[in-house]
Amino acid sequence: MAKYGEQYVDEQYLSAIEPNLYTDEVLIPGVTFSEDIVEGPAGGYYAHKLDDGSEVVPGVPGRDFTDEAAKDELIQVSYNNNFQKSRKIYGVQAAAVKFNAGEEYLANALNVTKQGRRYSALACMANEGSALEDTTETTKENVVENIIAMRQAVKDNHGQANFLLASTKVYASALQVLGLKETDDSAVITAQLMKRFGLNIIECNSFDKADAKYYDYSGALKTVDLTGIEMICGYHEAFKLEDNFATYRLIDSENFAGSKAQVEYNTAMRVVSPKQVIVKKVAGA
Repeated sequence: MAKYGEQYVDEQYLSAIEPNLYTDEVLIPGVTFSEDIVEGPAGGYYAHKLDDGSEVVPGVPGRDFTDEAAKDELIQVSYNNNFQKSRKIYGVQAAAVKFNAGEEYLANALNVTKQGRRYSALACMANEGSALEDTTETTKENVVENIIAMRQAVKDNHGQANFLLASTKVYASALQVLGLKETDDSAVITAQLMKRFGLNIIECNSFDKADAKYYDYSGALKTVDLTGIEMICGYHEAFKLEDNFATYRLIDSENFAGSKAQVEYNTAMRVVSPKQVIVKKVAGA
């Protein structure tokens, strides 16, 4: 109880809620991942990948074709990562606060669930992508060189590159080098760096978890240390991320007088073309 001198003074609880902090959303369809549309209910799907066969080299004119048998491989993608959050809200609790408890806890459950899904997706990218051989630390002096090297690594694999996720440290170095230069490029003028070198460069503040987990396509639980990652460069079609079930609901409880705020995602994730997802870590990570 608050007192001014010997006088008790009134206290109040605000109806506004102070916001919690979550990592930024970096999972953007068509930018950092692609979705495959599966017709009908399924717990997974297979994608065909054709075998190139033997290399085509020149020959002399006037010759027969050499036939090669059709051959392919199947790439499995499974909807086996389930993310849930459920909050119990007793009716007496909701009736005794000024804010809308149901709506606020539902929004909180959604943010927490999406953050967990985000960490798992990044763990999948980091674990199933290809590691860059260069593990030297990125600094202000070499940040542009390293970003270009990441793109080059994908192109040298005969792939495409259209996005780059950068740690907060790397992104800050890039801002120092590119954000203050006089230029007509609006992306640099606004310090957003959303489009440079043919890449959507996105700041990622989710490289801070040492034990990010996900289930791979075979059902094996993988634990990945994200803390040593500086950048992930790739092509959005090389990383598949899709939900076959999602719910976001506020329901009355059958066990107590009150409600439950519940969120659930059932998600498939896999790097289907590792040569088009390049991961740069620092030495020792």
